[in-house]
Amino acid sequence: VKLYMSNWYTPPCEGDKDSFIHYSLDEIDDKDDSNDQWPTLLVEAYKDHPIVNQTTRIIENVESIIEPDMLFFMDQETIFNCGNYSYDEEWGEENNDPYMERIKFRHNMRMYCEDVQKLLVPAWRHLRLLERSSQTSPPPPTLIQFGDNKQSHIFKDVNVPHIKKFRSAALKPQNLQDVTSEGCHSSTANIRKALRSAHGDQRFQPIVWKLATDRHFKKLGDVYRYDTQWSHKKDMAIFRGQLTGSRDGYDKRLSDEENCHNLKRCRLVYNHANSTLIHARLTSTRERLPDVLNGVELLAEKVKIDSLLEYKGIIMIEGNDVASGLKWALLSQSVVLMPKPKHTSWCMEELLEPWVHYVPLDDFATNVEERMQWIIDNDEKARKISERATLWMEDMVFHPDAAEDDRLIQEEILRRYEAHFMEIEE
Repeated sequence: VKLYMSNWYTPPCEGDKDSFIHYSLDEIDDKDDSNDQWPTLLVEAYKDHPIVNQTTRIIENVESIIEPDMLFFMDQETIFNCGNYSYDEEWGEENNDPYMERIKFRHNMRMYCEDVQKLLVPAWRHLRLLERSSQTSPPPPTLIQFGDNKQSHIFKDVNVPHIKKFRSAALKPQNLQDVTSEGCHSSTANIRKALRSAHGDQRFQPIVWKLATDRHFKKLGDVYRYDTQWSHKKDMAIFRGQLTGSRDGYDKRLSDEENCHNLKRCRLVYNHANSTLIHARLTSTRERLPDVLNGVELLAEKVKIDSLLEYKGIIMIEGNDVASGLKWALLSQSVVLMPKPKHTSWCMEELLEPWVHYVPLDDFATNVEERMQWIIDNDEKARKISERATLWMEDMVFHPDAAEDDRLIQEEILRRYEAHFMEIEE
């Protein structure tokens, strides 16, 4: 719970109004299909806090419209409509469904909505049943952001509790301890600390929830079906992935070669085009770079997981956030090669240890050939690393208590989330 909540694990001290996040929900009794008939939310972050921008401290007009990288508050009917969306039939258009205009990029948002529908909504309901005797008021609005952007469109840095699929990883365990050690937070005693993370300590981190499971966890079953025994795997490492992560490194004013050099995934492919130890290709350049650069083929067809599992080494490079294939790669009998994770999700990537769960690479993977050669020269040690990574994933996902552990953790997260909010008195 501490890892998933980080900055927001410690609730405000009772009676200390300045330690709370204040909100006001503009409720509408009768909904129709016009935008101004849907409620909006106002949220006030901390006053006089050094990392809270005073121009954005008050977040106005937060809506329940679902779209990528946009902070919204949960409306259950909208979530259910989004989660039950059919790819085969745009039935909403045929039936003049008012929710059709309230869910942007429905194909991409569906997997997030399904997870909220299956995990978050039931957790809230069960929590209210458990606390029925002591809680008579409804819980505060649930603030969520889907997508893989660190900031929110329009609202930028969101310095209030909100749910996302990832956050920036703590630099070391002590950093997490520093922001979760108090019993309660008092505004008169000290300021609430921001987690010291791989991306600095000038913003509060979101609360991590198990989201986008279709993308991040779906292939785990394929590992059991298609994996190759360690002794039969090729003495090479493979990488396949899109040119994600280009938001921070791509500059249209630079040449293609300079941009490739600045983008970790492209540099990996370009620098190891002739390697006998590394087989790396992009599956999409996202129309930012050519398929062939200076005679080097950057692009190749996607490879099925059974072919990827034929290699002893699987290279994972973070894109916009956590690498989506990391979960199945850790579960497999191959060994993961990757830089130290800069993001953490429900998989708790920041707790993975180099040389214990994976073979570490430097930030731009320039030493990947050297590390693959180490795997070849230290076959049994490398196999043990793979084995410990497999145990990590099996314990998290397939242990008999895993589902119950998730439920208890999620309910405790919501208890603590709720404790941060105070409704603005009229």
